[in-house]
Amino acid sequence: MKIQWFSAAAAAMLLLSGCAFPQTGVESLLAAPLLNEEQNEVYAALVRETGSSIKLLYPQRGENRSAFLLMNLDEEATNEAVAFYQSTTANVTTSIHMAVLDKQEDQWRAVHDISLEGTQVEDVAVMREGGVFLLAVGLTYASENTSLLKVYQFNGDIMDEVYSEDYQAKLICDMDSDDQDDIVLVRGGTEEAAPFAKLLAYEDGGFAEKGRAVTDPTITRYSSIRSGYLKNGQQAVYLDGYRGSAAMTTEILGYTENHGQGHLANLTYDSHNVQSYPVDRPLGAECADLNNDLIIEVPGLTPMPGYSAEQAGAFYLTTWYNFLDGQFEKVKSSYVNASQGYLLDFPERWEGKVSVRKSAQSNEMLFYEYQAGDNPVKSELLYIRMVKRSEWESGVYEDYEVISSSGGGQIFYLAKIPAGANTALRMSMEEVKRNFSRYY
Repeated sequence: MKIQWFSAAAAAMLLLSGCAFPQTGVESLLAAPLLNEEQNEVYAALVRETGSSIKLLYPQRGENRSAFLLMNLDEEATNEAVAFYQSTTANVTTSIHMAVLDKQEDQWRAVHDISLEGTQVEDVAVMREGGVFLLAVGLTYASENTSLLKVYQFNGDIMDEVYSEDYQAKLICDMDSDDQDDIVLVRGGTEEAAPFAKLLAYEDGGFAEKGRAVTDPTITRYSSIRSGYLKNGQQAVYLDGYRGSAAMTTEILGYTENHGQGHLANLTYDSHNVQSYPVDRPLGAECADLNNDLIIEVPGLTPMPGYSAEQAGAFYLTTWYNFLDGQFEKVKSSYVNASQGYLLDFPERWEGKVSVRKSAQSNEMLFYEYQAGDNPVKSELLYIRMVKRSEWESGVYEDYEVISSSGGGQIFYLAKIPAGANTALRMSMEEVKRNFSRYY
């Protein structure tokens, strides 16, 4: 089944206007997408059916981040559209609405509209359960560290609710390899019970629990959750979580099934034998599939030469690990620039000797051979800079070379190797290109 998400023109940002972009963030360089004819028709129908005083709501996470979902919910010949919005009319409650629109006689019409809890749409996912398609909506509350999951099934004219539960973290994936989507929910602890994760599977029109595992009670909130594999091929769920306001770690959940009985296990936390790991880290890095092999790499952070963990604005070297048989095994080390969306793998000869700082130019980083003292830059080794395409084409960066691009070719990443770079540490431009990659 083909699913299409699209943005509404009312939410388009005026980017690429020629003004300077900030030091952090790729988003300010990207142009907003345009709507096609059908997308404009759906938006116009929503305004016609609900009134013009509405604000579209965009999911904050996940793959689907538009206010509209276009798909066939009922297996008829035509698609339906699902939209999320709030009323902006004075003296009207600002609850979240989910509207279902159907195309009837070549015209989009609203067939169902329901009010949802929460203050924002966290994420939206379409679940495949055999011949049944479900819509899973995550909702957040402004002042709480808990979200709410609502799962709906469209029955011709209305959205029937088939499941509801609050959570700290949530993931939809095929955890038990039966070609149907499952739900992994992480619940916070109470005075009477420890926090836990559980696996839910769709059966006979509802969801049944297939496994449960205790989670780390020192985690105060989760920043990301994703599925992947361990090096031995076992499917796993990776949870990046905060310990208070200054530290993070990663929990890993695994699932096994014997004779029809499922078992969900926390592979990194045991309440009877609490361990520390190299991925217990300061804030600033999350798990990623760096090699596109579905084996997830988990980050650990150490300060670059010349910096300390107590120092505000310190730069860190990220060491990436795979988890196997209770141990974290090193894969490689990188400098990660999350705000500009890239990482640079450090060759072994750089580790412990090379550091990084912002250069005097905007959106540019300098990698240098470190020496102790008042002047830490012993030898400049490499500059990496992010620019708009128009700036590169203006010819002002003739001494740089393009090493990558993103944003549909709107953003260029440039590199420059100073002539005086230390020969023993110097990277060739080809090595820079091999070691450079997009972070998201």
